[in-house]
Formats: sequence, structure tokens, C-alpha cells
Amino acid sequence: MNSEKRNALFVVTYFSIGLFGGWLIGAVAYHHPRHVDTEYFIELKGESAVIEGLDRHTYTCPIDSIPSVLIKDNL
Repeated sequence: MNSEKRNALFVVTYFSIGLFGGWLIGAVAYHHPRHVDTEYFIELKGESAVIEGLDRHTYTCPIDSIPSVLIKDNL
């Protein structure tokens, strides 16, 4: 077998092993979340965010200040 055919066989073999291994790891590692408790709904509008809590308080703020708004709301 010449070197070009052997190199092509190695490439195809390693690519196939990688695909199969990735599929196997993904199938084993994937978990469905059982229950997710939501506290806020965040809607992004351009450079701002609209944050609505479960108590129906609504905040509008820039995207970079979302964490501070959530911390302030929880205090």
C-alpha cells in the first residue's frame, strides 16, 4: 500500500473514531434538567435588558448592569 492511501486511511479512521467517540460521550453525559425554578425573565432589546421578576416588578437597564440589578432586587 503506498503512503498516500495509507495516510488517507489513517485520516478517515481517526475521523470516524472521533465522531463515534464524541457521539458516545455526548449520549452518556447528556442529562435532562428535572425541574428549573425561574425567578426572572430577561428580554434583551438592543443594548438594554428588560428584567421581569415573578412578583411582576419590571426593570429596564443596560446589559452590563444586569447582575447589579438582580443583586439589588434580592436584597
